Amino acid sequence: MNNFAFSVIRVRHWLLPAILLAACAAPPPPAPKPAPAPPAPVEPEPLRRPMPPLAEARPVSETFFGQTVTDPYRYLEATDNPEVVAYMKAQSAFTRTALDSIPGRATLLDRIGKLADAGQDVGSVQLAGTGSDPAVFYLKQAPGETTRKLYMRARYEAAEKLLFDPQALSAAGKRVTLNSFRVSPDGHYVVVALAAGGSEQTSIRVIDTATARESGGAIDRIGFAEVTHWSPDSKAYFYNRLPDAKADDARNRYLGSRIYRHVIGRETDQDEAIFGPGTRDVSFLDIDIPSVQQSPDGKYWIGEIRHGDLNEISIYVAPAADGKLPQAWKKVADTGDEVTAFIVYEKMLYLLSHHEAPRFKVLRTPLDKPDLARANVAIPQGDTVLRELAAAKDAIYVRELFGGIDRLQRLHVGGLLSRDRMEFIRLPFDLAIRELVTAPARNGALVRLEGWTEPPRYVHVEERSGNLIDTGVLPKSKADFSAIDEVRLTATARDGAKVPVTLIYKKGTLLNADNPTLLRAYGAYGITQQASFNPATLAWLERGGILGVCHVRGGGEFGEEWHKAGQKLRKPNTWRDLIDCSEYIIQRKFTRKEKLAILGGSAGGITVGRAMTERPDLFAAVVPAVGLLDPLRMEGTPNGPPNVPEFGSTRTEEGFRGLLEMSSLHHVKDGVDYPAVLLMHGVNDPRVEVWNSTKFAARMQAATAKQPFASPILLRLDYDAGHGIGTSRAQRNAELADIYSFLLWQFGEAGFQPK
Repeated sequence: MNNFAFSVIRVRHWLLPAILLAACAAPPPPAPKPAPAPPAPVEPEPLRRPMPPLAEARPVSETFFGQTVTDPYRYLEATDNPEVVAYMKAQSAFTRTALDSIPGRATLLDRIGKLADAGQDVGSVQLAGTGSDPAVFYLKQAPGETTRKLYMRARYEAAEKLLFDPQALSAAGKRVTLNSFRVSPDGHYVVVALAAGGSEQTSIRVIDTATARESGGAIDRIGFAEVTHWSPDSKAYFYNRLPDAKADDARNRYLGSRIYRHVIGRETDQDEAIFGPGTRDVSFLDIDIPSVQQSPDGKYWIGEIRHGDLNEISIYVAPAADGKLPQAWKKVADTGDEVTAFIVYEKMLYLLSHHEAPRFKVLRTPLDKPDLARANVAIPQGDTVLRELAAAKDAIYVRELFGGIDRLQRLHVGGLLSRDRMEFIRLPFDLAIRELVTAPARNGALVRLEGWTEPPRYVHVEERSGNLIDTGVLPKSKADFSAIDEVRLTATARDGAKVPVTLIYKKGTLLNADNPTLLRAYGAYGITQQASFNPATLAWLERGGILGVCHVRGGGEFGEEWHKAGQKLRKPNTWRDLIDCSEYIIQRKFTRKEKLAILGGSAGGITVGRAMTERPDLFAAVVPAVGLLDPLRMEGTPNGPPNVPEFGSTRTEEGFRGLLEMSSLHHVKDGVDYPAVLLMHGVNDPRVEVWNSTKFAARMQAATAKQPFASPILLRLDYDAGHGIGTSRAQRNAELADIYSFLLWQFGEAGFQPK
């Protein structure tokens, strides 16, 4: 018998005599009835947050080098499966309802729209013609328009002429955008590259600039339109085309591309393959991206091979005789030579290389007898990072970085009796060079200058004086940033690295740790986060918000060493730099963690996703935009193989370890108090598959499903967009309104709290 039962029996035996005696005694007077006890308060059930439809976990396990990895949502990669389509639609609808319920969003969107229309959007300027005044070609989006159109001017001050409007090809439900163009040297023709719905499934056409009409037919299966080049005589152009697509083999659609020559006036079915797989004496991998151009005098062919997303290129040269196609190619540089770019100037080949020079140097070798082993150094490595070369008639123009800020110099090449001379071009203080445009037959350079608070303008650099003359191609924006400050700070990372931080905010902002702050980071491919002017950001800044950029490792701010320090097994430096930058601005009282959000796009999805999973306590909100969140699975996608040089491969143990560490999906843990997350993705994205975001949303929602007061995890999908290429102004405005209003909601800002 247990102790509890025994004690009850004992109490009952002890009470029995007393009960019998009480029964023989006179009854006591009735006791007053006690007042009824108040009912115990009923605790209300916690109000559960609205939840989107949760995806069922269906684990798939794989073993890599002895380690088993489980993917709970592999089936969501089948984005054409009706079940997955329904899930995505339901998630999108839930998110749209949630964002539209934010009270201040509509007003914010209206303000963003007005700011976006404060000026013309002009870009991608190209020059052509042989006269003293060049013809000018550019893409422009006027206020109120949804997409860019192609225009030209006979000279800078001439009236503009509309050459091509992609909306003329758009149909109901199928929006066509003009993604790039290439003008012929004489200015008579333009190749335009078109795609629908942000898909980047590109075709090219030729426009006759005299009539603004199409000349010849369209060519489809264009792989990389940006490598299109014209012959110096403007009679032919060379374009990159993908092989015929094979059924059920979409993952290989970017592999095995070739360069073809199209002669103006000839049928496209007569175009010849001139460089690519099968070319004699040249080896190609399936990820290689070939391109071909000719020297300005037309006497040499120059073949370039980009090895996926590797920055280092291979270069081949062949003589061009009597208009014949190239026959015997000679290798000039391979990846081990660490050449990243080249130009031709006065029959010499100039190569930008970081071989034994992490901040880069410029080598020079004769084009008729190229020999890199005997090349001399035209520009040695210095304190700056050499980034770009452009050949004009008078000089070679050189863009360089100094502490992350652009500078411009030009190299005057000496003759028999003179030496080379470098000349510094004075620029307005701290402006980025977003475009550097030259022509071999023309003196000077056209430069696009802009800053975080300075609107862009196109200036001509004069040959003799080096003075900057505004061309008037781009009228000044009406958006007023005069009340906005820009500061550059330096955070110290945990390993001692000095990481630049750029912040912009209203003048007079108090360091009271109460400022809504959005910090952006990227950190891949050696890409520098340059200053760019966006009038619509004023909608955030004028409310007292802070916008910032953490220039994390993996970028190119300090040359190739900075890039390599955030690559593959060193990739954790990238997101830990972001964590350290965030702690730094919190310590300096610019903000606090309850009002701090981070944003990263594409490869920046790794950065912000892993910063969040490593330090979920540090941020109030996270916005991965078209983010790479499951890099373990990227290699099997169409754009995966070209990215192996940057991120690694699961086929090697080192590559697998690095990719697993980068994967935000595989670092999500159940029950953790994560920040709010707004995942944004274009369904037609050809670069980072949309399932990166759908799988991550499913995993995050499952991890927080049992937490009644967990922050929202929202999946915002755009079915008429891709990776951002070709996104309309209206789409960009809506994206920004969603981001800003979502963050202000999470920061607890008055006027942005749904009822």
